[in-house]
Amino acid sequence: MKILAPIAASAEAEPLVSAGADEFYAGLFPRGWYDRWGRGAWPNRRGPGPANLETIDELVALAEAVRGAGHTASGERPELYVALNQQFYTDDQADFLADVAQEAAARAGVDAFIVTDPGFASRLARSSMKARIFASTVAVALNADSVKFLADLGCSRVILSRHMHLRELERLRRAVPEVELEVFLLNDNCYFEEGFCSTTHTMPGFGVYCMTPWELRVTRDDRGGAGLTDPEERARWDFLIDEHREFLRSLAHRGLGEGRAAMPLGPCGLCAIPDLIDLGIDCGKIVGREASLFRKLRSVQSVRHIRDVSVQTSGRDAKAAAVSLRGDPRGCSAGYSCYYREARERDLIPLPGRPRGPRAG
Repeated sequence: MKILAPIAASAEAEPLVSAGADEFYAGLFPRGWYDRWGRGAWPNRRGPGPANLETIDELVALAEAVRGAGHTASGERPELYVALNQQFYTDDQADFLADVAQEAAARAGVDAFIVTDPGFASRLARSSMKARIFASTVAVALNADSVKFLADLGCSRVILSRHMHLRELERLRRAVPEVELEVFLLNDNCYFEEGFCSTTHTMPGFGVYCMTPWELRVTRDDRGGAGLTDPEERARWDFLIDEHREFLRSLAHRGLGEGRAAMPLGPCGLCAIPDLIDLGIDCGKIVGREASLFRKLRSVQSVRHIRDVSVQTSGRDAKAAAVSLRGDPRGCSAGYSCYYREARERDLIPLPGRPRGPRAG
């Protein structure tokens, strides 16, 4: 299983390859986009700033740095992918970005473009450029038929939802052996299904909409908006709201390691790496184009360490190493930040039965 790392600057390439990265992905937010279409739409799922490059010249320099960073642990040349993965584009936007992709492929030698819009994916796949097409997780491929549909459009890799269970990945891998499958491993703290999300991260005065600590009040539409009066019904909702708040706290603050090494890396799939390798998953993704180089390095080192332990010793040793590396057995036990909760083993971390709240009468 290859390690896919985020990258945003040429200086990051060599240390990340040395740390264990096999592949890289970057974002491109071309200058002039806002002049044409304003702030109501983005060319990819990150806004302008540290998560994105602005010019083809910057992309050319980044691609040269990646190619010059040495070989990966498997002896291969690291590859560079570019995200143009907004949910959909107007015809004018697609025309503009198709020209950008053609120039990026010709000048920078981009190895693949990560896309969502089916029409845009098909358009790029039918073009003369050599770059491959990957389907973004924003395309929400949740079953074999959706993966086959994307493959028919020309996508050679599909990035799967962060919410899929290991047993679902196993069935999918058997059903589409010809398509590369990529999964999430670290850092992405969105708990919605991204392709179904219609909110924005750019509302004035707010941070990320879904992470805002809103005040919640539950009412009954069938009673004219009246509040809850039944004690059991109120208790059920109080339990759910408390769970939701604890989930947000975990996503926002959970760290990796102890002491000076501790850092907020959020959700994690480290202990599932041996299972993912056994399933034949092609690539594990680390999220965080906008993150510091230190955070990216720690993330790559963590994934590589668990992958190496899994290959060199055993899956059980790798799971134990993952729990030790995180240094947060209580967080692992709670499972709020687990991509693959079923990968946890009870004799490695305590998995007490969780309260389910009062039952309905």
